[in-house]
Amino acid sequence: MNGQMDYRQAATCYVDNLPTQQGDWLDAQRRTAIERFAAIGFPHAKQEAWKYTGIEGLLQQGFATTDQVHEFPRHAVLRQCLQEPVAGRLVFVDGVYQADLSTGETAGVTVGSLRAAMAGNDRPVLEAVGSLSGVGEHGFAALNLATLHDGAVIRIEARCRVEQPIELLHVSTKGVTGQALRSRHLIMLAADARASVIERYVSLDDESVYFNNLVCEISLAEGAQLTHQRVQMEGPRAYHLCDIHLGLQGEAHYHGINASLGAAWSRTTIHNRFTGKGANCELDGLYLAGDGQLCDFHLDVDHAVPHCDSREDFRGILHGAGKAVFDGLITVREQAQKSNAHLHNANLMLSRRAEIDTKPQLVILADDVQCSHGTSVGQLDPQALFYLRSRGLDEHMARQLLCLGFASEVIDRFGSESLRKQLTAVIRQQVVAGS
Repeated sequence: MNGQMDYRQAATCYVDNLPTQQGDWLDAQRRTAIERFAAIGFPHAKQEAWKYTGIEGLLQQGFATTDQVHEFPRHAVLRQCLQEPVAGRLVFVDGVYQADLSTGETAGVTVGSLRAAMAGNDRPVLEAVGSLSGVGEHGFAALNLATLHDGAVIRIEARCRVEQPIELLHVSTKGVTGQALRSRHLIMLAADARASVIERYVSLDDESVYFNNLVCEISLAEGAQLTHQRVQMEGPRAYHLCDIHLGLQGEAHYHGINASLGAAWSRTTIHNRFTGKGANCELDGLYLAGDGQLCDFHLDVDHAVPHCDSREDFRGILHGAGKAVFDGLITVREQAQKSNAHLHNANLMLSRRAEIDTKPQLVILADDVQCSHGTSVGQLDPQALFYLRSRGLDEHMARQLLCLGFASEVIDRFGSESLRKQLTAVIRQQVVAGS
């Protein structure tokens, strides 16, 4: 598939063949999403949000919309699980939920798959689909809704404190080559609930060429608190696109820590519109891009009510001919007095061939606010390198230490020790390879 019409026909065929004899497979919403896709098509470079993020290579792959199930090495998948104890684990292999590899529920916590919710006509879950994302801001998001196959459903009851993290693991295998994976995740915390989710994307085969087209909707009721740790470490030939939509009610607190280190092409967009006073949104991010890689982060934080706080700190390390895009927008509306909003993007360039397009933006329509934004682009400090070399470190080790010091502001915010070790190891390896 290369043309818009091909994708529309494939989506229509997919919806026509859903098992509608039982359950609720969101037929009406899917067909509305197909019409939305037909109307807006794929994004393109003339649109400001996609100006620096080309999709030609992605579309040329002609990824197929199919639910084909593949055999996979069970032991290899299990090795990807976190080493720390978890309150629950949801494992997806090639976009399909694996109940036998996932763990059960604990008191106040309900986890499961979106496909099971559709088959069982679970009304609270199905009503949440699209409640934050709408039909689709762009063509890929519309296709996700039209052809969504599965996804995670995580629900935390009111006043429930979940001490251990919930793991959401996506593993791609060799068999997924040529496919588009269409997952949609729903995370819902009731009033005063607290939880932590660790979401990870890994590949078992570096030669696999596939497209992960994801949407995640996260709803936090009044006073709820969620720490969301997200790591993208897909194979070097993968394509990864994720839209995250946040809905924060009064006094809710969301902390998202993101790391994007893999894939040939990746883009993550985080949308947050404050809907209740006293809410807080913190977003931290780390991205690493080398030869043949494009990494893109877009932020859209909307202060629509008073007395809300947001903080965004994203850091990038680029080596070889790596390319990154950062576009962070904070809007403070006229009625959103007493808002605090601070955005910063820092980039470390290890090569003259690397490229960063960065655009932090503040749109302030209120007058009683505290807001700031800024960006920096630089190289390793020659004096710091000289100092470390004079203390007996070789050039590779000196570069590693300086890069890790730069990245540690984000890495240290990950609560999982094993994740911190993985991220550190990848940076060490990539910095040496790209030097």
